[in-house]
Amino acid sequence: MNMAGQYRVSKERNRSRFYILLSVIFVIVMAKLGVPWMINTISGPERREATINGNDIIPPQQPAISALPEATNSARLFVEGYTESGAEVELLVNDVTAGSTRADEGGLFKFDAATLKLGQNRVGVTATDSAGNTSQSPVSLITFDNTPIVLTVNSPSNGSEYFGKANQTIEIKGEVNKDESQVLVNNSFALVEDEGIFIYRLMLSDGENTIKVIATDKSGNKDEAELKIIFHL
Repeated sequence: MNMAGQYRVSKERNRSRFYILLSVIFVIVMAKLGVPWMINTISGPERREATINGNDIIPPQQPAISALPEATNSARLFVEGYTESGAEVELLVNDVTAGSTRADEGGLFKFDAATLKLGQNRVGVTATDSAGNTSQSPVSLITFDNTPIVLTVNSPSNGSEYFGKANQTIEIKGEVNKDESQVLVNNSFALVEDEGIFIYRLMLSDGENTIKVIATDKSGNKDEAELKIIFHL
């Protein structure tokens, strides 16, 4: 390799080491200071300058809400997240104020009293600083559904007996009354069709077999059935 080539290789290596060092420094800083520090750092300098000039017109950092479920079977919802430290945070459920609190010095805010209505709900928060500037989080859509899910196992019937290797593998057949439900047969997923019908093939062991079927909808409502099947090898 000529001198020019060696120089390019050396330059690329040094550049790679520099980026690796920057990444390590970033990870260490985030581990020590956390997300609230980053949020306040991003918005801090401009806000401080505006305040010094006596004209604070910059809204707080947009509130960041921790992950919320798309659906739930509980009418009460816990909401937490981060925004600018000291900001007044207002919880909005279906565009109506459901509570207010003040973000702590780290920017953390929490609500544990959000009450949902049946069906789809709009949930978000606003953050207002001492100068009256306000920012709003994106709205999350959450479905509240506490209607029971009904599981029916159509075959085999409880206490059924099977004989011989030719009958060692059986089909567990049934249905659920809700779309987009999940069915587990002995902790393995069964395929659920659009009409809620499911079929699962299961190999029996010699003797008594316990078969547990669990159906769960997307809101977390659950129904279970248990069968005892006898197999004679």
